[in-house]
Amino acid sequence: NPMWFSDNPRLRLIPMRDPPKLISFSFLTTKFGRMMMGVINPPTDQGKKEVAICLLYFVQTTEEETCEEAQQRWPKSRLLRDDDLVQSVAGSLFNGDKENQNETTITLNGTEFQQSVWTALVGLKSGETYTYTQLAEAMGRPKAVRAVANAVAKNEVSILIPCHRIVSQSGATKYHWGGMLKKQLLAFEKAQ
Repeated sequence: NPMWFSDNPRLRLIPMRDPPKLISFSFLTTKFGRMMMGVINPPTDQGKKEVAICLLYFVQTTEEETCEEAQQRWPKSRLLRDDDLVQSVAGSLFNGDKENQNETTITLNGTEFQQSVWTALVGLKSGETYTYTQLAEAMGRPKAVRAVANAVAKNEVSILIPCHRIVSQSGATKYHWGGMLKKQLLAFEKAQ
């Protein structure tokens, strides 16, 4: 039975200072198909090693093409396959044991405003959908709907930062990974 992410994972978002030199990646088999996860060791002030997720993509055609897409989006970073490291990060997200779930760190490269949009997305409840306008209003930036929409579109970490819960007012289900998948994800969350 393929795994899926627990409902309300404990996440910590940290801003990325510079594009990483190295992204370690692997592929996961999930309930909704193959996914590519990329992780980095962000610089920490304490000097202790930390691992943070920086990308989580659905494989739409082949793993090679997904790697190419990742390389285009991260031109300054070297991609290196590291199954053990990535699976250890993924493991804590997939196990259903909420009580003992470790906090997972996500690191994102964006402006302060974009970071605030991604943080707001993480706060959205599973099983609900929201419009861009509702998200902008919830952030206290009701006039910034277009900027909010642009930030939502730039999300590199699908599912954990649940941009699929944002729907346009017309009800159109645009999604970088395909409208059909978005419908399935939302239906699945509603049924939980």
